[in-house]
Amino acid sequence: MKLPRLATALAVGAIAPAVLLSSPAFASDTPSPAAPPAPSAPDQGAPGSGPSQGEAGAPEDAGQAAEDRRRIEAILADPETGPGVREAAEKALKGTAADMRRFLDVIWAQQQYVDDRVKVTQIFSTGGRGVQREAKKALAAGTQAALTEFLKNGQHVARLEDDTVEMLRMLTGAGKGITERVNHLLSHGTREEIRAFIETEQHAIRADDDRVAILRMLKDAGPSLEQGIQKFLDGNPTPAQLREFVTTTQHKLRDMDNSLLIAQIASVGGPEVRKAADAALRGTPEDRVEFLKTGQHVAREKDKAAEEAADKPDEGGEEGDAGGKGDDADTGTTTPIVDHDSNGGTGTGTGTGSQANPAGGTSGNLASTGAGAENGWIAGGAATAFAAGAGLVLVNRRRRMPSGR
Repeated sequence: MKLPRLATALAVGAIAPAVLLSSPAFASDTPSPAAPPAPSAPDQGAPGSGPSQGEAGAPEDAGQAAEDRRRIEAILADPETGPGVREAAEKALKGTAADMRRFLDVIWAQQQYVDDRVKVTQIFSTGGRGVQREAKKALAAGTQAALTEFLKNGQHVARLEDDTVEMLRMLTGAGKGITERVNHLLSHGTREEIRAFIETEQHAIRADDDRVAILRMLKDAGPSLEQGIQKFLDGNPTPAQLREFVTTTQHKLRDMDNSLLIAQIASVGGPEVRKAADAALRGTPEDRVEFLKTGQHVAREKDKAAEEAADKPDEGGEEGDAGGKGDDADTGTTTPIVDHDSNGGTGTGTGTGSQANPAGGTSGNLASTGAGAENGWIAGGAATAFAAGAGLVLVNRRRRMPSGR
């Protein structure tokens, strides 16, 4: 064998085991100690390129906290938010992200229920019959849904019912302005227009009606009422003051005029007239109106009957009878009556004989706080009443003169 062939055979024999050991069949059972370990996961990226496994949810949590804060701030910006919710929301904003989440998930609903119950209770305390009825139902149900329904819808439907009833009441004794406006709203008004009328608009319209009514009172007012009106209007009164004058003050002034007029009638009347007048002066304003309307005439008839009875035994002849006929002279006298109606209308009327003809209507609804006879001025027409009474005294004296004359 030649030398080159021998060297080749020896080289092949030397490397054959190494080739066999490095094949896949042997690699699974016998690792090669010379192979480098695979790099770890952190070593595969640049340092600081992402969070660790424990911090994977941090960006999402930050976004949720920002959204929660935005929602809570919107709740605080709502003017309808109640005090309980507002206080809890402010506290949550000062806390952690967990505090804000707990407020939105739990505390908000709890505080909203408390605030809504308080609000419904307040509406009940100032509402009309319909509002109170529906508020009771909502409170008795004890649920957030019932409270919410009342606050959003139920109270408004019930209030429209109450407002309609209130407008119908206004028509009683109302002036022209109120009457026209109420009739229009009852036919064509919306819920919002009716509410605005009840809350604010009615006062200005009624003020105009009251001013007209007060000026009409001057037409036949007694001295006390006339001077009271002039002084009152000079003071540029407010709508509330105008309303008070029509509903209260005018009746006090009329009663002063009535009292002084009764005192004048009593000063020239017979025993029964004086007795009835004294009782009226000691009584109520309604008693004084009744005296002027009918009481004085009934008392005067009694005085006349007593005088006729006293004259019957007298045999003075026909002249005495003729003199007796003079007792009928009082049937032609007229007595001013200071009266009023519920609208503050005219106040002075006249009565003839036993009949009363009050120009102010048949209503005698005077205030119960009227002044006595010692206050105020002599009522309008008192001079006429005084002259009529003086005529009665003169007739009575003529009747008692001897028939020889």
